[in-house]
Amino acid sequence: MRSLPALCDSVTRWGLVTLIAFTPLAFGTVEPWSIALMEWGIATLILVFWLGRLWSGREDPRPARVAFTGMEVPLGLFLLFCSLQNVALPLPLLQRISPGSAHMYQEPESAALAAAEEKGPTVAVVPAPLAGEESRPVSVNPRETWSRIRLVAVFGALFLLTSWWSQRDRVIFLLTAVTIVGFLVALFGLVQSLTWNGKIYWVRKVPPGSSFGPFVNHNHFAGYVEMIIPVTISLALYLMEVRRARHRGGGLVTRGAGNGPSRAVDDRGRWGKGVLASFAAVILLVSLVFSLSRGGILSALVSGCVLFIIVWPRIGSRLVAWSISMTLPILALVLILWIGPGNVTRQLATFTTLEGEASFRLRAMVWQRMIQEMPRYLWAGSGLGTFEEGFAPFVPPGTQKRWDKAHNDYLQILWETGIVGGALFLAGIVVFVRRYWWPAFRSRVHPFDILRMGIAVSLLSIALHSLVDFNLQIGANGFLCALLAGLLVALDRTVGREGPRPGP
Repeated sequence: MRSLPALCDSVTRWGLVTLIAFTPLAFGTVEPWSIALMEWGIATLILVFWLGRLWSGREDPRPARVAFTGMEVPLGLFLLFCSLQNVALPLPLLQRISPGSAHMYQEPESAALAAAEEKGPTVAVVPAPLAGEESRPVSVNPRETWSRIRLVAVFGALFLLTSWWSQRDRVIFLLTAVTIVGFLVALFGLVQSLTWNGKIYWVRKVPPGSSFGPFVNHNHFAGYVEMIIPVTISLALYLMEVRRARHRGGGLVTRGAGNGPSRAVDDRGRWGKGVLASFAAVILLVSLVFSLSRGGILSALVSGCVLFIIVWPRIGSRLVAWSISMTLPILALVLILWIGPGNVTRQLATFTTLEGEASFRLRAMVWQRMIQEMPRYLWAGSGLGTFEEGFAPFVPPGTQKRWDKAHNDYLQILWETGIVGGALFLAGIVVFVRRYWWPAFRSRVHPFDILRMGIAVSLLSIALHSLVDFNLQIGANGFLCALLAGLLVALDRTVGREGPRPGP
């Protein structure tokens, strides 16, 4: 009978794999039912993980310690601040720290103006507080703020769980799972686009021209895929790198008939898995192009160049380096030409006239208006997750009446949480970049460094795409980003414990 810690470890392992597959397939996890299932799944895995840890502590008086990542303090303070946005404040104080929120709790100016016109032209128009309301919270929609606080807390818990649970073989296992699921999602997206009948999974109707694969919005599919592409390429390089087999503990070495390792079998296995990972990368690239997301394609192109620059000096085999760098784009181009490049070429042609393209022009108008009205929410914001309500009075004329997202995650976080929340958010980013992201680019002496570089480039890609979209607010993309960030922390700890490896 298996021990309880081993059972908890198995539940954590396959629970993470289940969520990796569920989040993109459940329409990108954007509906309440799918978000709730994802949140409950992550919370359950946290409880299972700690149950296994506590039980193993009973059996072993000196169990392995759970190391802190350094992100706990900024994340906790950010969640605390967002929780305080739901605390009712006196209206005079609210008018000082968040004039925009205070204004939202007053009578509409149009009603006040109509009343003034009836009384005469000399009556001043002063919006009056709602009757009987002496205090109100900063958040203009407390229910939505609590919902977003819960979602951010769950993603933070996933990040910590991944960084605590993942070790050498577990990191490779999860990255392989991400690659396989991403490949299947990309393949499904291509097949569905070629047989499109206006419905996701051929059964559920969606707005025309917006969805791709299981995602309701093609930009969100692109954000999901662009995070997986660098991971898949780095995994292929890790498996195919000849020098990796000469490092102590560098790979999975199979045993032959005798007592020693069988290098021929190991090389065959590594090259076979590397070729499969490379093929998955090709399908991911093709699906990204056919998603017709300009922001996703541009972000992937920039991140691909960065990955090529930082990984090239690290690859010991020039054959592997040239095979990956030349074969992947050629095969992707051949597949695109074979499937049909008509829509792709028309969409890519808009890169030359980006400022004149309709959707970008509308977004630019919204960003400009946000910057103009930002002083209304400068200090405390309008409440996490309340952009739609807070920005409703300032929607620029000539744009759509409803903007539920700013299409810029950084401007939106500043609008919703103000300088205080933005500073806490920035502090967490700085800690992560200094401790884990930037060292991943600089390290060159451990076999896992290729994987660290791939994950770091994946996070760079989604960070760039978030300048023109809201991918991190999509359940599947936020889940994958938190998972990859946790794996980057786990790899950093593994490299730190094992130290540099000698060359061949």
